[in-house]
Amino acid sequence: MSKFSLMVLTLILTLPGCKSNVRDSSPTLLNKDIQFQQNKVTVDAQHAKVIMKASGATYPVEFSIRRAADPDQRLDVQGTVVDTGRGKVFGWIAKVNETVHSVTLKHFPQLEVQADPDQPFEVSGYASGESIGTGYRCGPLRSTFTPERSKVYLVEFQFVGARCEQHVYDVTQPQGRIPVASLP
Repeated sequence: MSKFSLMVLTLILTLPGCKSNVRDSSPTLLNKDIQFQQNKVTVDAQHAKVIMKASGATYPVEFSIRRAADPDQRLDVQGTVVDTGRGKVFGWIAKVNETVHSVTLKHFPQLEVQADPDQPFEVSGYASGESIGTGYRCGPLRSTFTPERSKVYLVEFQFVGARCEQHVYDVTQPQGRIPVASLP
């Protein structure tokens, strides 16, 4: 076996282990086919609903979660969201952006997951990449909170100028955003 073949074989065997500190449940073309929108979660009497969104810039943000009761405590990648401009540009432009991002890149306007009540729930948001000659990197930012049953929470990754922030809100009542304190 040549040195080159040995080097390629070594890379093939070691690269899959490079991301072993996380699990990946995010949708891909291989495991979810073509999706025009992200799966929706309904809030019920036994669970909470957590919505993950990005705002302030059109950079993709990867969200991961960790449930306290999960025996595998590695972060679980849920997918990537991107602010498509809904409410800031014409509705049809935002709709085209959402469809193109969802189908081709698996970037959605938001992600939704169900959370067990009364147990710490961690959300990690991370953005990195390049955009027309400039690189950006922000995060990972982590928020840990304890959801209550039948409530809806919004975890928003916000681009604010050259920095980013992540906040958790109780949005059970549609007309209000109540800030939720993060656990240490």
